[in-house]
Amino acid sequence: MENRTEWTIEKKMVSEDKPDGIHTENGIEQNDGDKIKEDARCEVEISKDQMHASICIIPPKGGRMVDYGDILAELAKAGVIEGINHNKIKEILENGVFYSKVKIAEGKAPVNGQNAQIKYYFDIKKELRPIITEDGKVDFHNLNLVTNVKTGELLAEIIPPAPGFPGKTVTGKILPAKDGKDIHFKPGKNVNISEDGRKIYSNIDGQPVLSEGKISVLQILEIKGDVGPATGNIYFLGSILVRGNVKSGFKIKVEGDAEIEGTVEAAEIEAAGSIIIKRGIQGSGKGYLKAGIDITSRYIENSMIEAGRNIIVYEAAMHSNLSAGKMIKIDGKKGLLVGGSCKAGEELIAKTIGSPMATYTQVEVGINPELKKKLIELNQKLQIIENDLKKALQTVCLFERLKDRDALPPDKLLMYEKLKNTCEMLHEQRTYVINDIEKLEALVADMGRAKVSASNAVMPGVNIAIGNASFKVKDKIEHATFYNYDGQIKFGVYEG
Repeated sequence: MENRTEWTIEKKMVSEDKPDGIHTENGIEQNDGDKIKEDARCEVEISKDQMHASICIIPPKGGRMVDYGDILAELAKAGVIEGINHNKIKEILENGVFYSKVKIAEGKAPVNGQNAQIKYYFDIKKELRPIITEDGKVDFHNLNLVTNVKTGELLAEIIPPAPGFPGKTVTGKILPAKDGKDIHFKPGKNVNISEDGRKIYSNIDGQPVLSEGKISVLQILEIKGDVGPATGNIYFLGSILVRGNVKSGFKIKVEGDAEIEGTVEAAEIEAAGSIIIKRGIQGSGKGYLKAGIDITSRYIENSMIEAGRNIIVYEAAMHSNLSAGKMIKIDGKKGLLVGGSCKAGEELIAKTIGSPMATYTQVEVGINPELKKKLIELNQKLQIIENDLKKALQTVCLFERLKDRDALPPDKLLMYEKLKNTCEMLHEQRTYVINDIEKLEALVADMGRAKVSASNAVMPGVNIAIGNASFKVKDKIEHATFYNYDGQIKFGVYEG
């Protein structure tokens, strides 16, 4: 009875100090009639990465409403000190937003610095695009295939990297940022780098080229007549300009570009850059041209043509085998593709494909020919490695059984150790080759952009393959674009 009396007295004393009720530490009021009141609450939630914080206001039940200072105090208590949206807090209080989680603070993400970049003062992505006049003729006189620079001319400079800007979480934790990475020139031939390493200049008069990340200046060889008996075969480290023809049986191989003002007969031309033939190619079944970038010609007959990027023909391609990593375009007044085969990584465009005589013409797009070739080579290499590995493992297992029985001769112990090392090396090689195969297969499988377009018509006798699907044209199809849809060849309105 004594304890109960003391509690009653204490309650009375507090009630005299605060007639409206007793405030507890939890914000609960107890009136004389034992009616419970609750103050409003502010609940704070911080995201796992500490980049966002939200609050949720629980309204009062007969008690006191939280104010601006209360919310800031709760945020500080939870450790939120950065990126607080003070206007949002006022908006919540003014509009009485309850029971809703509202983002009230946001951290600042780090910003990595931009890597250094190279600014080139010569065209590194030259497109061979002759001008077609209104009457359908092609102007091959202003192609500017060869770019000339003078000794001491600035070729490129490095734009320095930018520093990164650190971020900060709502709790004030600093998030470091990476500074941009610097780069350095890979000098090629006939160039000079400045003392600070930021600029590169030409050491000679010649043609600037970018190959495998290296800047070089190559000399230009000019042949004023034909490449034939008077010149013999030509192998040159720079670019070549032939004012005449390239005769049958002769070869040209250059590290830059090759420009032929006349006709190419049953000859061979290889260029690490681009090849342009102002007249055309009459290969007689033996002509062979290979370019690292583009090949452009007025016409192509009975030849094998390979380009790393594009093949552009301005009259006709007849009974030839064309292979381009990206696009084959047969344009101009005729724009005719007939006979032979064409393979392009992404797209083939022509005016007319095939002939009224139903000449067999094979067209294949969607698989980069060079990638396909590499994929075949890698699979062959993988087969060799796996055969060698199988044989080595069989011998190692035999030696290990002998060793377990203490029957391995001393002279075979060294061979045993060497074979184990060989197995490890072959395992590693196998892994690398499989990774390369998977990367190439992913590229080969991507054929979403592949298409064949004919602005005039596709004739019977044409076989079209796009990716893993094929279609043999039996009737003339006009103004159409062909594409692969779910493993089947479909065609619609011309989209070239």
